[in-house]
Amino acid sequence: MKKNLTVITDQAIVKQKVNEFGRLVTRDQLNELTQHQYSANSLLAFTKDWNIFLEFCISRSVRPIPASATAVRQFLEFEARSRKYSTIKRYAVTISLIHTLLNQKDPTATSQVKTTLTSLRLEKHGDDTQAASFDQHHLDDLFELLNDNPATRVIRDLAIYHVMFECALKRSELKKLSFEQLVCLSEDSDDYAIQFGETTYALSSQAKVTLSRWVALLPQQQGVLFRAIDRHGNISAGALDDSSIFRILRNAGEYLQQPELKFSGHSARIGAARQLAKQGYKARDIQEFGRWLSAAMPYQYIGSKNTAEQEKLKFVSFKPLD
Repeated sequence: MKKNLTVITDQAIVKQKVNEFGRLVTRDQLNELTQHQYSANSLLAFTKDWNIFLEFCISRSVRPIPASATAVRQFLEFEARSRKYSTIKRYAVTISLIHTLLNQKDPTATSQVKTTLTSLRLEKHGDDTQAASFDQHHLDDLFELLNDNPATRVIRDLAIYHVMFECALKRSELKKLSFEQLVCLSEDSDDYAIQFGETTYALSSQAKVTLSRWVALLPQQQGVLFRAIDRHGNISAGALDDSSIFRILRNAGEYLQQPELKFSGHSARIGAARQLAKQGYKARDIQEFGRWLSAAMPYQYIGSKNTAEQEKLKFVSFKPLD
């Protein structure tokens, strides 16, 4: 989402900041520069990206800011040897953002850098591998293996796997999922469903069992539904963070004794989309079910890559080279 950021115009502040960003920077410095408009994860990425660019410039004895188009081009080409195009594009966005906010000429806006990015995009097309799909059979196997396990962490994880898969949740939705979204469909307190906006997501009998076991462990049934657990097995009142969710999903492969299964935050949505397709849902129906903004990712997940690319093009604006 485009942020409404203010460019620094006071020359004294600009000079100070340019000197500051000529050295390794911290997340707090990026947070201040970007006027507290970005998430912690975005700030971490910006900080890492800028410091990588800075180290490259130091190694070549060139200025990082204002950077020349040649330095940026060489940096992107150098990193492209070992990085995917999505990472290269993110580097360019970071360099552009910092130059723009510090009222410096944006080197990524030159024809030289634009041509390089276009060339790298074509050269590295298709290098992004799709996350492993978390499928129905994985869920069934996990239920059979873990349903009788009394460990608090296992009870929580099993409930998360079911809810993420059956509601096609993305990581940010899981973090924010609250008790207010937990719906009892009958007098039976274990007859749960999940509410998102105007849509109610029915749960399978397996999901209801796992979710009711987790809910029964929570002393305060308000606030976020899924919470962090400390090393002693104590449930906190705080929400899960991104790294915790990542580990929970990776642990699914360990539970299944298949460590080669590297599930990620997208895996349950991929599996959900494929399961819905097997049940006869069309891509547009899957889009609505999974709350996607477009049908591009559902098409990609169910194997219609050409249609997915056509959908993605609807969100791309092409600008002429200088």
